[in-house]
Amino acid sequence: MANAGEVFIAYSNNLADAGTLDAQPAAGGEAVIHNIYHGGAVEIYFNDGTNTVLIDSAAAAGVMSWLCYHVTNAKYITIKNVNGDAQDFGYDGMYTKATT
Repeated sequence: MANAGEVFIAYSNNLADAGTLDAQPAAGGEAVIHNIYHGGAVEIYFNDGTNTVLIDSAAAAGVMSWLCYHVTNAKYITIKNVNGDAQDFGYDGMYTKATT
């Protein structure tokens, strides 16, 4: 169980081309995403489990910083590798509500 104020973080080493990494807390939890790290071209989607909306993208490696994406288990961010080969991707943020 994660508590409010704890770090919300994930990293995927060698995420395959077209592979995804979801910034999605466990049931009951809420978090804010602050940074997304990408080793190559990336697309960022808002996702409700059924529908996705492209909200940001980058053509090369870097970091998207100072973000404020609020995520829950039902509404979350999907990070997609569109670089053409495997790359490293990750995100960090903070839990704002404890998971159940």
